[in-house]
Amino acid sequence: MAAREPVVPQMPPRVAKGGSAFTRWLGLSLLRLAGWQVTGGLPDREKVLVIAAPHTSNWDWLVAILGLWAMGLRMNYLIKDTALWWPASVFIRATGGIPVNRAEPAGIAESVAKRILEADRIIMVITPEGTRSRVEQWKTGFLRIAAVSSLPVVQVSWDYPSRTVHLGPEAQLTGDTETDIAAIRQYYRQFTGRNPENQSP
Repeated sequence: MAAREPVVPQMPPRVAKGGSAFTRWLGLSLLRLAGWQVTGGLPDREKVLVIAAPHTSNWDWLVAILGLWAMGLRMNYLIKDTALWWPASVFIRATGGIPVNRAEPAGIAESVAKRILEADRIIMVITPEGTRSRVEQWKTGFLRIAAVSSLPVVQVSWDYPSRTVHLGPEAQLTGDTETDIAAIRQYYRQFTGRNPENQSP
């Protein structure tokens, strides 16, 4: 069966752009070969805060990178500092990886918010599970980041059965952490990761 033609949405003008004609071609070609598509969109803003789930596999990162290349976007994302071993660290930093020490979580949200505020244009991507393994509780730092940087939270998902990356919608935040996390987790229950056994309940 032939791979599906990937659907890559046109991005609005103010979103952080990056890459080249070659990386755009490469991203589109590899998405087409793998049968993935990208749907939805991002808000027309210079600064965008994204949460991505369900995160159950290292393949999530590769699919995300190919999608960003295909759309001509530039992102930053948090990654545990122990994953930055050479020579992989060179590629991770080149694709926007920001190392963090998960053993010392204090101050991470404030540091990320500061980076967003200081940037001219940025797409900051965070996985609220914080790991590829199954967890009962999601990390809430992204809500603090959204509050400090005055940004909406855009929900992005991987759905492996349909091989689709969904961009959006924005989370409807109330300011109450428990209420907001519950609503966001409810939204993500419709999607299935590569390793469903690792998916948060």
